[in-house]
Amino acid sequence: MSCTPLTLSTNTADALDSTVIVCSIAIVIHIIFWLEVLIFPSLKQRNMIWLYDYILTDLLLVIRFFILYFFRRLELCLYPTFRTIVCYFEATSKFYMNTVQSYLLLALNVSRYAQIVYSRNVYVGNLRTIIITHFLIGILPAINVIVQFMANWTTLWRRTGESCDVQTVSLSVQIFNIFVTYIIPVTLNVILLTICIRHVSSTVGIRNQQIIDRRRGHQRALLFQTIAFYSIWVALWSPYILAFQFININSNAGIYTSLLNYVEIAIDPAIVAILDVRFFKTWQTIWRKIRTFRHRVVTPVAIIAPNKNVT
Repeated sequence: MSCTPLTLSTNTADALDSTVIVCSIAIVIHIIFWLEVLIFPSLKQRNMIWLYDYILTDLLLVIRFFILYFFRRLELCLYPTFRTIVCYFEATSKFYMNTVQSYLLLALNVSRYAQIVYSRNVYVGNLRTIIITHFLIGILPAINVIVQFMANWTTLWRRTGESCDVQTVSLSVQIFNIFVTYIIPVTLNVILLTICIRHVSSTVGIRNQQIIDRRRGHQRALLFQTIAFYSIWVALWSPYILAFQFININSNAGIYTSLLNYVEIAIDPAIVAILDVRFFKTWQTIWRKIRTFRHRVVTPVAIIAPNKNVT
């Protein structure tokens, strides 16, 4: 049984040049982000677990792109069985990971809702619930993909020189996927964030002006963070999620909506680092150390001339 090389047509390879550049920048940004997390203990907190999971899936998506891209650019020769496995992975993995990301952000906002509205730290004493939630978020989207293939609701699209893709057989399946991957998590996120903002802005029963001012300041910060992050997320992530079932990934529309998704992946760590005060404090620490080091380097050292008088 002979092997068959994975290939990439010249037109598709040229169209992917911009995506390669964006993903290369994304790798650098993500490495800097995770180095910062590993170095500073203040960033290793349980209440950031959902956010870190989300950023980690971003990194996995970039790694996925480079693995498949180089498989095809190097024309890796694969036997039919393994070639089929790679093709299924290429066609479904991005859809799966984006679905997981939707519900990781939902889990983040459910935890934030419990903390703000009920003053409950869900990260203490709820380890089993967090583990089960992680398991469900990881396994349910995978079951959804498998069932759709087994029921022939979705078929595998493959052509020589092109990336493998999925094709849904009916409009009802497409609508179901949009509800599961987009409408349900985004709607619930918006509802939870609205409740949190209303709760923070409420001053009923509070007579202390200092507490009221602190709450209003928290409200403004929360509003800014929420609007900034979710506006960028929805603007860059939505086109791919809404369109991937209706267009081929190798078409111009498929490549450019996917590119927007990778742009969002590239800037996610930067957005989190800019909006989270804990990262801002680590930046201040790094900057102080750099200034101290530079000061030591440039500070002139007095040179003592040797005594030439011979006794």
